[in-house]
Order: sequence, then C-alpha cells, then structure tokens
Amino acid sequence: MGVYAVADPVSQFALPLVSVSTVLPSSILSRLRLETRSEHDAIEQVLDLMGSSLTRESYRQRLEQFYGFYAPLEAALHARCNGEAALLARLSKTAHLRQDLEYFGVEFDELPLCRALPRLETQADVLGCLYVLEGATLGGQMITRHVRATLGITPTTGGCFFEGYAQDTGKMWQATRQLLVNCAVDTQTENKMVASATATFSGLRLWCDSSNQSTRTYLHA
Repeated sequence: MGVYAVADPVSQFALPLVSVSTVLPSSILSRLRLETRSEHDAIEQVLDLMGSSLTRESYRQRLEQFYGFYAPLEAALHARCNGEAALLARLSKTAHLRQDLEYFGVEFDELPLCRALPRLETQADVLGCLYVLEGATLGGQMITRHVRATLGITPTTGGCFFEGYAQDTGKMWQATRQLLVNCAVDTQTENKMVASATATFSGLRLWCDSSNQSTRTYLHA
C-alpha cells in the first residue's frame, strides 16, 4: 500500500497488555466495521479463497498477488514506525509469503510490486491500515482450515501466510482492537483511521482483481 512521514511520537504506538475478556468502547471499532463493510465484502468476492473452485494454482496466484501488495506496504510501515518493536512484530507477513512462495518454487524477487498504496502520513493512517492487515490475519485462520481440508496445504507446505500468529492470533487481534480504541482520541482521528482502512481494502482489491489488471500501478515489471 511521499507516502510516509514521521509526525507522531513512536511511543504512542506501544501495544497495551490486554486479556481477551477486556471490554472495549465501541465507537471506532463499530465505525471501522460498519463503514468498511462494503469494501470488505467486495474484496472477499474478488479473492474467493473459501470457494469450491479454489485450486493449488489459483491459490499460488493469490499468494503472488498478496506479495505484490504486502511487500511494499510493509516496507512503508517499517519506515513509518521507525523501530517500534510492538508494531514491527506485526510486520512479518512478507516473510511468511516468501516462505510460501519458495515452497511453490516462485521467484518472488521477480514479482511486480504495487505502487498505489494507502497514504501513511499520520499515526491514524498507520492504525487504519493495521486494522485491515490484522483483521485479515484473523480471517486467515478460516482459510488455513479450508485449504488444509480441500488442497492439503499446511503452514509448512505453502500455508504459513494464512496461519498468521497461530494460537496467538486471537490475542494479537484483541490487542490491536485495544490499540485502536486507545488512539481514537477524537472524531478527526477516527475519520482518518476509517479512511485509511477503506483505502487499504480498496487498494488490495484493485490489485488482486483480474478484471483491473490493465490499471495496476507497478513499482517494477
């Protein structure tokens, strides 16, 4: 997904220690869920990773597309987060994609990379983007079960990306939710979070939609 600039203290990104039973205020969480729903539903239709027509070939192609989007987006997030350990620990999706692509014999260094990324100029922009990436990791647990049952793909045989944080996925998602709540200090910040989340969903959908291949914006071919 100039796209990034350091404008907020890095320490504000620190993830709080929370339990899964923590009760969270609902404003920003409800807004993110409701106001991004159309884009969320649209990208699920484009990806169709839970459908009966999914094959090992189409699965591999999706991994290639995810790599083309995640690799430059995580690089931008790395630069924006400026060494904050709590966030950097969440930026491991590209490494997992590389592991999966290597298993399938794909030269990932030759894959095209997306240039039309969401803007990451403020803390709110980063957090809105993080909402999408971490939410996708949570949803990846269902995809992991599906591809294991239908294609025989496991976390060690091409399914590392969707395995996410494995048994810690729920805990990590809860911590992300708490972080969003803690940082949504006013309506303007909430608006930026929602706009960034929407842009991230939209950017990934357009990148992966085969009907829009001619409009892709690449970093290289």
